[in-house]
Amino acid sequence: MTEQILLDYFQNFATVEHLSDDLKDSQKKTSFDTTSVHIKPIDSSQDFAITKEHLIRLCDEALNEKLTTTDINTIAFVIITSEFFTWDNETEEGILIETVLYDWDNPEIGFDLTLKNIRLWKEYLLTGNYNLDKDELKAKFRNDGKRRKKASDDK
Repeated sequence: MTEQILLDYFQNFATVEHLSDDLKDSQKKTSFDTTSVHIKPIDSSQDFAITKEHLIRLCDEALNEKLTTTDINTIAFVIITSEFFTWDNETEEGILIETVLYDWDNPEIGFDLTLKNIRLWKEYLLTGNYNLDKDELKAKFRNDGKRRKKASDDK
């Protein structure tokens, strides 16, 4: 993944297809529970402020099947770890952005990256109402714990 292509996309200089092509094979599974992400950073002393409109646009691209959930996950990781992309987490908008980015970056320990949830994150960005199903999240970990216990009991 190239930060410059992501910037170009946000500034309407690159198409979603160009962004999607750049994202291909950015994530490599290196072990059972480890994934590495190849990022080519921007060499700049400036920064670029991410807005909720940028994230809403990414939601729309995923909902229109132009970006995959893996693409969304990669983009979130790139923005979070970037020295170039920023947001003001002291503002209401910044809190929305941070919540969504960290949710997208951590589906293993949070909400799954599904189209249903992407619709809900988009709604959250638009309205400030966080309606992701906390019961779904509880069930995810309750069931995961049961599977692990059953697997260890079967040994």
